[in-house]
Amino acid sequence: MPLTKFFKDLKLTRLSYNIYIIAIIFLTSCTDMTMNDYNYIATSMQTNIDTTSPKEQRPLLIRAISDSDAYLKAYLNFCLAQKLYLKEFKKSGAIAGKPLSFRLLNEDSVDITQSVSFINKTRLEKRSEKSVTSLELEPEKEN
Repeated sequence: MPLTKFFKDLKLTRLSYNIYIIAIIFLTSCTDMTMNDYNYIATSMQTNIDTTSPKEQRPLLIRAISDSDAYLKAYLNFCLAQKLYLKEFKKSGAIAGKPLSFRLLNEDSVDITQSVSFINKTRLEKRSEKSVTSLELEPEKEN
């Protein structure tokens, strides 16, 4: 459908059409949604023959528009890792890989996990936990 037909269907006058186009151009030029890169590094328990110790996993890239957005994505990822671990633990008993903590590094490789703060942080963490808890994980299909 041509754009002009779309606007005719909306019954916009020529003036409101021009205002609409100018508003769209203005709003799209004002929104600077630059994505930043962060590294999520989880620490979990690893077993080596007869010893168990914490070990950092390989970094996972998180792209976000802000530190708080990156933190919430990292926290959700951590909650999901805990849920997956508990599912396997219930099914198989003691297994290695229990998630212990995570670090979130910004583009300057500075750990922002403890320093990031935003309004309703605790409430949003609880919401993340609740959404992960409510997830139904499908059992693995046997081949």
